[in-house]
Amino acid sequence: MALPTSERRTGPELSRRSKNLPASPIRRIFALASQIEESGEEVFRLDIGDPDFILPSRIRDGIVRALAEGETRYSAMAGISALRSALAAHMNRKMGLGIGPQQIVVHQGATQALNAAILMTCGPSRTLLLPEIYWPNYLQQAILGSVRTRFYPLTQEFLPDIGRLRRHFTPGMRALLVNSPANPTGAVHLPRVVRAIYAFAREHNLWILSDEAYVDFVFEGETLSPLQIDSEFPEQERRVVGLYSFSKSFAATGLRMGWSVWPSVEAGQLAGRMNEPLTGSLTTPLQWGMVEALREDDSGQRREALRPRRDLVSAVFRKRGLKISPPAGGLFYFVDVRPTGLSGEEFADQLLREERVAVVPGRGFGLVPTTGEKGGLQFEASSMAERCVRLCFAVPEELLREGVSRFASFFLRRQVSDKRE
Repeated sequence: MALPTSERRTGPELSRRSKNLPASPIRRIFALASQIEESGEEVFRLDIGDPDFILPSRIRDGIVRALAEGETRYSAMAGISALRSALAAHMNRKMGLGIGPQQIVVHQGATQALNAAILMTCGPSRTLLLPEIYWPNYLQQAILGSVRTRFYPLTQEFLPDIGRLRRHFTPGMRALLVNSPANPTGAVHLPRVVRAIYAFAREHNLWILSDEAYVDFVFEGETLSPLQIDSEFPEQERRVVGLYSFSKSFAATGLRMGWSVWPSVEAGQLAGRMNEPLTGSLTTPLQWGMVEALREDDSGQRREALRPRRDLVSAVFRKRGLKISPPAGGLFYFVDVRPTGLSGEEFADQLLREERVAVVPGRGFGLVPTTGEKGGLQFEASSMAERCVRLCFAVPEELLREGVSRFASFFLRRQVSDKRE
């Protein structure tokens, strides 16, 4: 029997934090481009960072073999011992860290590793210091964990502005995050910058969350991981959590496997326990596939396959009279579109509509949350993010050449139009 209108009640409300979660600009453009493709039209997809490399056969065979041998039961929460040992050897060989398997934790992707790291190092109402241009999931995960955020400034080259960084410490700050090579900018932190950031963190007793998902895609410049500096100090003084992904380095984006490196056995054990509420367990056959992945470090082949594509983009731009420097690392160009008179969002929408080229507006890579009237969050974009779009060059060369040519034509067309006005 229906209640009278005056006696009707509304159902329970959803949580404020779920409502506060900002949508990723990557997903919006992805959906729009997919709709056009479903109508039968071709779209030049320069939006998603999913390289066209084929999963190495040794990984596929390792997964199939694990399935055939019945390796389908729950694994240890921190990952199978064979994979943790292989990862420790891999990190020690590449960086000379001297870490053991108990400092390694396996995750269902580096995204889940990041979530665990934020929750472990910050906690509710504590502050995480992020770069002003950042991967959108950082902010999303901080909001889900009720972690406050503050943003440190970057130079025009998208590198941390060390001189201004010192002014951004606040009481209650627990960690700062660095991402090199960076998504979306492609910036690679110079060793002197990394050392300055580490000194800042040490001065204020902060954790450093080092997102190195693109570590194997550095095209130029000397690199230094904060983990390497951390290893110079006694264990009780260490403060770096390294976050890594199999996705890009081993052409395994859809398998969702990553790992984290912790400064002590105790921290590693706690991080492994975080897998209990976050994932329940880990996909066992995929872990055996990653053991096979680590038997050969062929990431350099994929990096060198991408180098000419990176250079192709800047060459097409240069031929059209546009001076855009190639990124030092990663998979993306972060292009300033101010000369067109359009914001990054307007540029991306019109480029997709007129040229059928999908790129991601920069706005979502620089949202700054503020508290609204009723306690909910509102978001404003930093000026640096608002004026840019992200273009992925990890796509087949023929598609890339046509997509970038259309991008440049649209850019110049709008630029000329603005000058005539």
